[in-house]
Amino acid sequence: MKKIMLIILMILSLMISCQNSADNKITKEKTSTNKIVNVGIYVYDYPFGYLSNGNIGGFDYDLMNEISKISKLEINFIPMKFEKLIPALESEKIDIIIAGMTITDERKKYINFSDKYYTSRQAVLVKKDNDTINTEEDLIGKQVGVIKYAVADTIISQKEGINIKRFGASGSIILSLKTGNIDAAIFDKVTCDHYLLYDKDIKIVESIQYPEEDYAIAFRKKDNILLNEINNALAQIMTNGFHDKLIEKHLGTN
Repeated sequence: MKKIMLIILMILSLMISCQNSADNKITKEKTSTNKIVNVGIYVYDYPFGYLSNGNIGGFDYDLMNEISKISKLEINFIPMKFEKLIPALESEKIDIIIAGMTITDERKKYINFSDKYYTSRQAVLVKKDNDTINTEEDLIGKQVGVIKYAVADTIISQKEGINIKRFGASGSIILSLKTGNIDAAIFDKVTCDHYLLYDKDIKIVESIQYPEEDYAIAFRKKDNILLNEINNALAQIMTNGFHDKLIEKHLGTN
């Protein structure tokens, strides 16, 4: 009888040990998963994101790095084309999007947004000698370049009769504009201002005005804990002077 009881106790002890081992493994996996956050970043939208000698830079890059310091999150940047960001987020290839992304009602159906970190608006670029485009109606029948799936794409797609040419990078659109392959380009005004600093052959059509829009960081609907962590860090950045330094560093000459 004693031998039977001893065997039973040994079996129970072994089962508990195995369970504890499994629990520890799950805990480690969860910790590891939560610790490293994959950040999808769009690097063809200077000055918000860009590549220089293979290194990522820009307003969004510096902002996200500061957020990671405050929130104690280890982040891994993954450069992506703009149109691939939301599908990658939904398929869990990335955990966060930072890409000068505008908060829209349509996007909010599928993803959540942080608090805003910048406000801008869209603007129309044309060649310096173009005097035929002065209103949005003048874009009808014209070739207009936009970043694929960006807000400019959404805005201009609502107007019938405009020939839309979609690109993956703003630099490619500017080249097409200068070579006459398109008649106009639409970007956020910060990007337009940047190109105007270095290229005197193009101009903004000031008579075409679009509403202001807020930029924010995007998350999956279920990731509310991560969203709150980022918002807490972002709130500090917006009030401790770091955000002002980012404005001065990346946007001060615009």
